Amino acid sequence: MKSLEIYKRLLLKINKNDSNDGINIPISHFVLLFNTEAIRWLGEKLSKEGDNIKLDQLDTMLETDVKLTLVKKYDDSVEFQLPDNFYRHASSFCIVDKGDCKGVKIFNFDKKSLGLTSTLADDFSGPQFDFEETPILITKKKMKIFFDDFKIQKVFLTYYRMPTAIDIAGYITIDGSASTDIDSDLVPDSIDEILNRVAVEVNRQYQDNESVALRKDAINTEP
Repeated sequence: MKSLEIYKRLLLKINKNDSNDGINIPISHFVLLFNTEAIRWLGEKLSKEGDNIKLDQLDTMLETDVKLTLVKKYDDSVEFQLPDNFYRHASSFCIVDKGDCKGVKIFNFDKKSLGLTSTLADDFSGPQFDFEETPILITKKKMKIFFDDFKIQKVFLTYYRMPTAIDIAGYITIDGSASTDIDSDLVPDSIDEILNRVAVEVNRQYQDNESVALRKDAINTEP
């Protein structure tokens, strides 16, 4: 959807018609709010995944089986570069070799840093060639994959990407450059949900408490 159209839709949400008689948020402010709320919206949607919430509208945000680039090797692990637009790990696997066994697929499981030490020390939860699984740790745009008696040859990642940051031509950005037209790559239903969040922030800044309450009710009833 065109970013200028998204801006017009926001004006219709925060005013009963698209006029300058009500709240008229500057385009530069709208762009900042929309991009901020788009990331927050994605995090909220993914947090509902464990509750068996249907995530069909996020299908376009899923990048599948992307081959990662090796960054560094350690004694017990290898580190790979995550894509620039990486947001959250969905699944991943390695292609590994052990002795005469070549090209074996091993699945990765994401392990938070607080439990990593005990996981690696446990013979049954650390890297397991026979059970075809191994722990990983994701930090600072890197994926660290642990191994013991096998060699990691390739890694493929399926992940949720960041929404494309929109922009609208016609103003000067913070770094002094001219803004350009960059349209959203989200589906219309997702854009509308994000606009509800933007409207809450705009109405809060203009102290329109009634509109804030109405928009929050709309957000709370989202699937």
